[in-house]
Amino acid sequence: MKCTLSLLMILTLSACGVVGNATISDNSLKNKAAFALNVPAESIRISNRHGDIDSVKFVATTGGKSYSCYVTTVMGAVSSDALCSGSNVHGGKGSRGGSSCNALLKAAGRC
Repeated sequence: MKCTLSLLMILTLSACGVVGNATISDNSLKNKAAFALNVPAESIRISNRHGDIDSVKFVATTGGKSYSCYVTTVMGAVSSDALCSGSNVHGGKGSRGGSSCNALLKAAGRC
């Protein structure tokens, strides 16, 4: 009985991202990505979304740059804020110059 209950719990929780992908709207993803990228939600376009075991991954495009983002989910009912990577991941321009280039970015060869 204990083993069956444990197995049932594991199977239920393992599909959180898949359920989350079906229940989280593009509008919600836009708002979360906009907050993470510090841009208005109206300027975000969501594409390539898919659910993993515990997250929903998607590409957020704004200002001609694309960012790889994800939100984690719990049973599709609760989701985290979006985490997004740099713009050069999905073919965005990604070049940084001028005032946004700092010592750390220079050391990493990103500007």
